[in-house]
Amino acid sequence: MTSQRYSPEFKDEAVRQIVDRGYSVAEVSERLGVSAHSLYKWVRAVKPDKTEEQAAALIEAKSQVLKLRAQLRRTEEERDNLKKGRAVLCKRARVKYRFINEHRHEFGVATMCRVLRVARSGFYRWLEKPRSDRAIEDERLLKLIEASYVASCRVYGTRRIFLDLREAGETCGRHRVARIMRANKIRALRGYKAPRQIAGRPSIITPNKLERAFTVDRPNQAWVTDITYIRTWQGWLYLAVVMDLFARNIVGWSMKPTLARDLVLDALMMAVWRRRPESNVLVHSDQGSQYGSDDWLRFCQDHNLEPSMSRKGNCWDNAVAESFFSSLKKERIKRRIYKTRDFARADVFDYIEVFYNRARRHSHLGGVSPEAFERASF
Repeated sequence: MTSQRYSPEFKDEAVRQIVDRGYSVAEVSERLGVSAHSLYKWVRAVKPDKTEEQAAALIEAKSQVLKLRAQLRRTEEERDNLKKGRAVLCKRARVKYRFINEHRHEFGVATMCRVLRVARSGFYRWLEKPRSDRAIEDERLLKLIEASYVASCRVYGTRRIFLDLREAGETCGRHRVARIMRANKIRALRGYKAPRQIAGRPSIITPNKLERAFTVDRPNQAWVTDITYIRTWQGWLYLAVVMDLFARNIVGWSMKPTLARDLVLDALMMAVWRRRPESNVLVHSDQGSQYGSDDWLRFCQDHNLEPSMSRKGNCWDNAVAESFFSSLKKERIKRRIYKTRDFARADVFDYIEVFYNRARRHSHLGGVSPEAFERASF
């Protein structure tokens, strides 16, 4: 049998028994009746090809492993990127660019751009110019807004600051002003709630002739008057004002340390001296004892003034005067206690004569000051 010549097919099958199927040379020699020497010879002749195939398969397997490892690293990087960048996923592109720039040494730029869905070219253009033209313009407007805000003693809100900017020649919109103020935490300083509504009985001295008709068509047609209290370390300072309903300007005022009748009479006298009305003027007040006194009624009769009174305890019947006191306390006093009455008197005088009548924008007057409105009307 050893001298017999074997076909190539027989040799291949014998070698396959050893190489592929795991039989030993001795087992195949016994099963096929071929000498072990011949089998070793056949295996040596075939083994180099098998080794090359195995090497090629090993190289291919290593290549696949490297690809899988690279894909795993990329997936892990995207996962970590999403953990840190989830707060900017729905933000504007410039916010995402800022995040990419802050984490570019931790993650790849291409990966972050892919995860955040922005273009790499846009990111590199942003690096050359990180601030947009709109941001630069917002910064310029912010300075103008702050100047208007400080000039108003920090009591102007969006509407009045917007009117200041329009008057200065700016063309920005009101919503843009509101956005800039909100982003920079600029807001009007307010500190009091609106008074609650209380119904009351009509006055027995004089009826309510005004009947909440707070809008009039000419000056010196209707005035409203009221008293408020200002705290100082020396005690109360009482303020009485007289307001012309046409332009909502304060035409008379008086400040005294007591609630005597002279307080309201002096305020009304100042209004008469200033305005010199040529016809009867309706003067509306609450039912305070000063306004129900004989001196008040005689003064009104002597100067062609027609008294009118709110219902008892109903502040809404004299809402315009109450609104002025609310603005005074929100915008200037702000829950402060003045050291002296003189200091309080000087500060209130500055608010009425310098700021409120001449400069403060009034929403009822279309955003202009009372004096500007009255000048424009005649």
